[in-house]
Amino acid sequence: MRVALIALLCQLLALSARAEAPPPELLALTESLPPLSYEEGGEHKGFSNELLQMMLRDSGLRAVIEVKPWSRALREAQQTPNTLLYLTVRTPEREAWFKWIGPALPLPIEVFRLAGPHAPPASMDEIRRAKIAVARDTPGEKILEEKGFAASDNLVLTNDEAQSARLLYARRVQFSAGVGLFQRYAARQQGQNPEQLEPVLVLDDRTRFYFALQKDSKPEYAARLQAALDKIKQDGRYAALLKRYNHP
Repeated sequence: MRVALIALLCQLLALSARAEAPPPELLALTESLPPLSYEEGGEHKGFSNELLQMMLRDSGLRAVIEVKPWSRALREAQQTPNTLLYLTVRTPEREAWFKWIGPALPLPIEVFRLAGPHAPPASMDEIRRAKIAVARDTPGEKILEEKGFAASDNLVLTNDEAQSARLLYARRVQFSAGVGLFQRYAARQQGQNPEQLEPVLVLDDRTRFYFALQKDSKPEYAARLQAALDKIKQDGRYAALLKRYNHP
């Protein structure tokens, strides 16, 4: 009887603690973009999710993580204070939308084709005469549009990098544009040989991915997250994480 009463008391205390726990300070929005962010067995995995969890622990902040299509996540993250979008490229167009935390990851944006025997180097003029796949609402799309590509002509807009890779390997397009880390991972998951993905042109080698906190969020949240990221970089955890995900 005494044991049962103690067990009941412990349950009541646990329920009370959960009821009194404050709500998370942040809503964290991301997309399914392996190997940076994906769900497996009901858990959030990947480089960016692991890095975020480290930052949350070090900053003492809590977050609810939701996975959404990129265009929707980007739109919602601009509207709701204390919403964290990750990882995203910091561009002049987006600068005023967010408080920026990072940089979290350097990744160049390139044009790819399938490697073949005796394939000559590709020129921009050749690419303009072909079909090129690129994920919509990404810096890659914007760069190509600035270079004269159009969805009504030679630009094939996709939902994500995985779909761009799928179209390329199916030879429904001659080129794809985006980040090699993402497209090679997608190719491997699709049963293709990622070594066939050949970079032919660099669109932007200064690309840096960041955590982006909605502009009207509490300034202290951005400061705490940035301090946490800086510490993770200084104590070796960041380098170890990069190495584990085979990123130079």
